[in-house]
Amino acid sequence: MDVFRPVEENVSPMEMRTRAMAEGFALAVLDEAQVMLPGLDALRAEALKMYLTGHAKPYIQGYKLLSSKEVDEGLEMRMDVRINKRTLRDGLKKLGLFQTLKSPLVASVAWPEDISGDEMAVLQGLITMTGLELEDGTYPAFFLEYTKEKAYKGRMILDNREWLSINKDLAVVWVDLWARYFDQSQSKIAPAKTQLLTISGWFSPDGILEFDRVLRGWDSAVQEARLVEMDMQPTGTGATWDVNILNRDRLDMLLQSFLPQRGLTFQMTQGD
Repeated sequence: MDVFRPVEENVSPMEMRTRAMAEGFALAVLDEAQVMLPGLDALRAEALKMYLTGHAKPYIQGYKLLSSKEVDEGLEMRMDVRINKRTLRDGLKKLGLFQTLKSPLVASVAWPEDISGDEMAVLQGLITMTGLELEDGTYPAFFLEYTKEKAYKGRMILDNREWLSINKDLAVVWVDLWARYFDQSQSKIAPAKTQLLTISGWFSPDGILEFDRVLRGWDSAVQEARLVEMDMQPTGTGATWDVNILNRDRLDMLLQSFLPQRGLTFQMTQGD
């Protein structure tokens, strides 16, 4: 991941380096998130990047700083960042990005009259990232307030329930409350039916076990894969997986790029 931070007044080299690393983490996580969220528009992607800058570390599995060089215009940095895909997918669910990917969620958001311009920019970015279509008087309703301790207090009202969150980071308050909303909203949705993926053409079970590891690693396409049957025939070996699919188009692309060149064929049928 390549990052460039321009020179900023009254910013020390150490702070510039810290900001460059935060941006690098955000960009790396955003790249993986866009694979999981095909069709995410540019405005929401930029808003997600704004949020991740400073909030990406939970999704970082590890990183290596390859180079860091000060130039006249600023700081150039190159990083190798490894993403925890499962943690990221869970995080994107909490942010509501899967639920609002194709259509916005109608909601109301209220804020203090004396909110600053910088705070309003952060709030607007969070609204865009989450995929809300604002309409006064609708529910869920989010209310932003200030506390005497100069922290942010958020209230979420829904179905005669009220949730509260207080933090000095506005984004933390926002995500805490909306994560609760999307969690309970998701629990009302019937679980998706699994698909049965059957693949034929192996010469031995070893190839099946190796592909089982590959399939489990396709986090952007498959949420869960379970090997349920192996069919040993004189002409070859086949296997069937019970698959919970996140992105069917991406899974088809991965299968088409992996299987035919190895002399394997597959079919997908509806599971239980």
